[in-house]
Amino acid sequence: MKYNLLSNYKLFLVSLGLRPNTINTYYNRMAKLLEGHYLTNGCSKIDVSSLITKLSNIHYKNHFSQSKNALLYFCKCYQISITNKQLKDIERLQKQTRKKYRKSTKTEYPKIKRTIDRLKNKKLKVSYLTMIETGLRVSELSQIKVSDCMVSNEKICFSFIGKGGKKAFSTISKKDNTPLYVCLKDTILYYRDKGLDSKKLFYSSQYLQQKAKLYGFSCLDLRRISAKLEYKKSKSKHQVRNKLRHAKIKTTYIYLNSPVKMKDTITIRGEFK
Repeated sequence: MKYNLLSNYKLFLVSLGLRPNTINTYYNRMAKLLEGHYLTNGCSKIDVSSLITKLSNIHYKNHFSQSKNALLYFCKCYQISITNKQLKDIERLQKQTRKKYRKSTKTEYPKIKRTIDRLKNKKLKVSYLTMIETGLRVSELSQIKVSDCMVSNEKICFSFIGKGGKKAFSTISKKDNTPLYVCLKDTILYYRDKGLDSKKLFYSSQYLQQKAKLYGFSCLDLRRISAKLEYKKSKSKHQVRNKLRHAKIKTTYIYLNSPVKMKDTITIRGEFK
C-alpha cells in the first residue's frame, strides 16, 4: 500500500515539472516521514499530526525544508486536509531549525586547472569546462540534450530546468571562449547529423561528481570559480547573481567570499564525440 502511494506521489511530482533530483529528494523525504505508518486503507488513515511530530525531530534547515515541501506536495497529491494551525506549527518548527555548516576548505583554481588540462577524456574535460564557463549546477548541466542547444555563429544557448522547476537558459559566447565554443558546436552538429537529438550532451550528475571527487575537487567548486571569474570580468555582483541565477544576492556574496585561489581561465582544443 505504502509503495503504491509513493509511486503515485512520484508521478504527481513529475507532472508538476520538477527537476529529477528534486523529485527523488521529495520522494525519499516522504518515504522517511511515512516510516512506521501502517496503511491499510489508502490515505484516509494518515495522521498529519504524527507526520508533523516527525518534522519536529529534524534539526537542520535544508533537511527540514525538503521534508516540509515533500509533505505539503503529498497532501496536495492526495487532497489531504491540513489546518491553519498545523501550517503554523510547521512554520514554528522551521524557525527552530539551524543551518548545518561544513568546514570550509581552500579551493585552488590553478591546481584544478592543471588537473582538468591533463584529462584525456575530452567529454569529461568539456563537461567541467562548461560548468566553469556557464556556472551551471551539475544537475542542470547533466540534463542538457542536443535538442536543448541553440547554435549560432556567435554563441551556443542551452535550455534546461533550473532550481525551482522553472525553465532557464545559459550561454557560451564564441568571443569569450572560442575553443570551448568550437568544440561544443562541432559536437552538437555531429550528433544532429546522426539524428541523435535526444542524446545527452554531457555526463550524468553522479558520474561528474564521482570523478571530480576522485580528482580532488567538487562540482560546487567549479560553480564558485565561475562566480569569481565573472566578477573579475564584470566587476558587478549583480551580473554574477544573474549568471548563477541566485534567488538572493546574499547567496552571491557567499560565493564571492568563498576561499578560492584564482588564476586565468582554462582553454581547450579538439572535440569529443
